[in-house]
Amino acid sequence: MSQPFDKSLVTSLAGLNLALSYENAAVDRLEKRLSESIDPEIKEKLNRHLVQTREQQERLKERITALGGEPIADKGILPIPQPPQSLKVMIESRSTASEREVWESLNDLLIERAEEIMYEGGIRALELLKADKKTIKSLEKNLKEEETFANWLQKNHRRIAKRLLIKQIEEKRKKQKKEEEAAPTATI
Repeated sequence: MSQPFDKSLVTSLAGLNLALSYENAAVDRLEKRLSESIDPEIKEKLNRHLVQTREQQERLKERITALGGEPIADKGILPIPQPPQSLKVMIESRSTASEREVWESLNDLLIERAEEIMYEGGIRALELLKADKKTIKSLEKNLKEEETFANWLQKNHRRIAKRLLIKQIEEKRKKQKKEEEAAPTATI
């Protein structure tokens, strides 16, 4: 006799795999951000969150397997704003490393807030489906980690952006001063 179809279980597994697909994509993004970041404080936070994200993947895989599902290896598409191509080319070709760092840290914040929304919705759905408490607790732990990183980004973004852009201005001034000193003076 075949087992009856459990729609709430199928829905739960689909939702958990969806969350896993976003965490799979987030690992790639965090690794890329770590390799490109120029700010030691941001690098340290990104690295810490990368470790957490890998743990989130493992929690999701564990719950999917425990519910009889197969964890997905695919990667979802993260919610990163995309400017029109003409602006994107201009931004990418003319932005300094500091400006890119500021821009990408804003994108980090958008992604983290989107992940929060995803986990909050997933938790509410699992509660309505009367899913097992272990699965809900796993999602609550992931949510807490996403909230913590997002809150840090939001709290510190302005301070870090200001520091990076002031440093950029100072470096530009130093460069101009060196160029002026190196330029031959006109003699009369």
